[in-house]
Amino acid sequence: MKYVIKCLECGSTFSQEEYVIKCPNGCNSLLRAEYAKKQITKKNLPGIWKYIDWLPVKNVDKKLLVEAGSTTYKSEKLAKKLKLNNLIISYNGFWPEKNAQQITCSFKDLEAQTVLQRITETDANGKTLVVATDGNTGKAFIHFSSILGYPLLVMAKEKRRKEKLWTVKPPKRHIKVISLAEGNDYYDVICLSEKISNQDGYIAEGGTRNIARRDGMSTVMLDGAHYLGKLPDHYFQALGSGPGAVAAYEASLRLLGDGRFGDKLPKIHGCQNFPFVPMYDAWQRKSKDIDPRFQDKSAKKLIDQVLCTALANRHPAYSIKGGIYDVLTHTNGEFYSVKNDEIRFACQLFEQTEGIDIEEPAGVALAGLIQAVKQGKVGKEECILLNISGAGFKRLKNTMKIYEMPSSLVVKNPEKESEEVLNIVKGWF
Repeated sequence: MKYVIKCLECGSTFSQEEYVIKCPNGCNSLLRAEYAKKQITKKNLPGIWKYIDWLPVKNVDKKLLVEAGSTTYKSEKLAKKLKLNNLIISYNGFWPEKNAQQITCSFKDLEAQTVLQRITETDANGKTLVVATDGNTGKAFIHFSSILGYPLLVMAKEKRRKEKLWTVKPPKRHIKVISLAEGNDYYDVICLSEKISNQDGYIAEGGTRNIARRDGMSTVMLDGAHYLGKLPDHYFQALGSGPGAVAAYEASLRLLGDGRFGDKLPKIHGCQNFPFVPMYDAWQRKSKDIDPRFQDKSAKKLIDQVLCTALANRHPAYSIKGGIYDVLTHTNGEFYSVKNDEIRFACQLFEQTEGIDIEEPAGVALAGLIQAVKQGKVGKEECILLNISGAGFKRLKNTMKIYEMPSSLVVKNPEKESEEVLNIVKGWF
């Protein structure tokens, strides 16, 4: 066995052939991949696959052997502006000059590849994958599903479909999109997607709970540590549901166990867009529980005020065992609440200094770093890994033809229409 899957709460283990997202014992815990190989050997493969030792797949479909992985480099101009001597950028997007070839302009490329490859190696192979998205995740799965020919159903808000669900290939018949009309939010998308994924012939992607999703994202930290020759002192990322930060933490644990990358965990810094800041609020209160005002229907009023709706998840992986609360506790982490004007400023600053446009979530992470510098929470000489989680769309759309993904079905009221929707999708695949 290359790896086993283990529940962090009860210790139950599952084989690499099982497509398991939640512990069947009902544990409120993440599952985690445990790899037989304790020291990683960087392979001569493109993109994320150079770190295949610690990815939950046995093989790689040759169609996935593309340059879709993080580009890690030391910042000069942005670092000088922030008066930091060791600012390391994990750039995830399209930037030909730096050989960055993530066609969807997002680090969601990292997760989509591993999730799809792993499905084909498990007992779920052939079932239609259901993905809930606020944009970037769906876009990445559409891209790689198109490459592999794997059946996919993407769920999104209609507004975000129009804004974010595009592809560089003509839309394929084996990919369907259901969009929710104005008045619904990302959590409504998630709820409907769960109902569909429980039907015969469908499976849920699983979000933060999916080990393949997190371990694909973990290559950000693996690449950063290999670039530095050690683990960084700090890691900054914008957080919506939290898989990226959990992934960075889990990669750091494995690198500590490797023994060649230092003996100290990086401090994890999370960033959210004010006023919808459920995890920031809970962490400031040192509470493992998120305030209900961020989770009930009234939360939509807060979500309507944020610039970065991609981070507006009403039920993030915060309280669950192995989730963000545990990650911040174990790394003595920090959280930042950034306003819309701070995000706009950060996006402009990055483009002015580094020379490429960045997406709003990346702007949230940079705005958090700016706060940390002002508050003295990072040292001038400390190594900081900043996840620029999406970037380069301006460059890409001037380089390639873009196709909008059409909606196969628009749902106005998912609660009232769910049975009708379930009947419709039965005949799709």
